[in-house]
Amino acid sequence: MRTFPSNNKGQSIIEVLVGLGMISAIGFTFIGGMMSLKETTKGTLVTSSTEKQVSDIAENIKSGVENYQVNFRYDEGTSTVLALDNLPMAWDNGKVAPKSAETTTWQGTYGYTIQPYEAYRGLYKVTLRMTHKSWAEKGEKYRDYIFVVSAK
Repeated sequence: MRTFPSNNKGQSIIEVLVGLGMISAIGFTFIGGMMSLKETTKGTLVTSSTEKQVSDIAENIKSGVENYQVNFRYDEGTSTVLALDNLPMAWDNGKVAPKSAETTTWQGTYGYTIQPYEAYRGLYKVTLRMTHKSWAEKGEKYRDYIFVVSAK
């Protein structure tokens, strides 16, 4: 009886399919991780740039508070003065300007009040109200930043 030599060279179709499946699973995991990292990075950049802009605006107010004329009316309060439709300034990443037709595409608006503390001469309570489109998407209409400054 004649015997045929065994042909064990190469890979079977099943081995190729299993290898291709493993490579595909690793590839999809890598691509999914990269997409998730991209979204996280984008969100982090928006958050850090908005927080830096908020800090810059607050520092500008703090450094020049003695240059402002303070006419705060306690009967109106900050809610009326800082109504969202009446916020006079617009801001975007690295830009601040009075609200106008050119600033309608910018990311946010802001306004502030400077309220004297009657019991403490030279101290002022500053309420900075800011809006941003990314905050509104998360259900947050505005953020109030309240700080106390002294006039030099």
